[in-house]
Amino acid sequence: MKYYVVLLFLTFSLCGNAQQSYKYEKEARIEKKAFPKNALALLEKTLPEKVKKVKFYKESDSVKVSYETKLKFKKRKYSIEFSEEGVLEDVEVTIKKKHIPPKTLEKFEQYLNNNYRSFRFKKIQRQYNNSTEIDAESVVENAFSNDLNSAFLYEIVAEVKTAKKRYFIEITFTKDGDVTLARTIIQSSYDHILY
Repeated sequence: MKYYVVLLFLTFSLCGNAQQSYKYEKEARIEKKAFPKNALALLEKTLPEKVKKVKFYKESDSVKVSYETKLKFKKRKYSIEFSEEGVLEDVEVTIKKKHIPPKTLEKFEQYLNNNYRSFRFKKIQRQYNNSTEIDAESVVENAFSNDLNSAFLYEIVAEVKTAKKRYFIEITFTKDGDVTLARTIIQSSYDHILY
């Protein structure tokens, strides 16, 4: 019954504000053997030798199911996401604010200042997306080599405050600081985002 009430609430709240995009993900830890075999093959072929704390997850939202592996390498946190079929979607690496070029950071902050009363960065990542222009192996290798010349986006999780409430958002920016996507994070999905 509780599940039904929560689902009903989410449905109406999402429909009530169609202009706003939401992020609601449910993530569960899984064993390596439950991970897609072709995704494991790509990881075995491309991951550096000294990765640490490798964990596997199955993630679902209202639209799709995906698989994700999280790990550490050279004191940085990485997240590698695959489709349900095991096709690479993206590689994200957590970075610090100081690793963003000043002009790009200025555009991020200008966007946030224009849209919210106040904000605080919670997580900043570089996101290397898989595409038809580059093979999956190169995407993984670019992320682990911190290649700033290859194609990537910035993804920021921030706590924001408006006149009426405080909540978390996820915003994706280009290298130049232009917004490509902004979504409100539904609170129950926030716990896993900080990894």
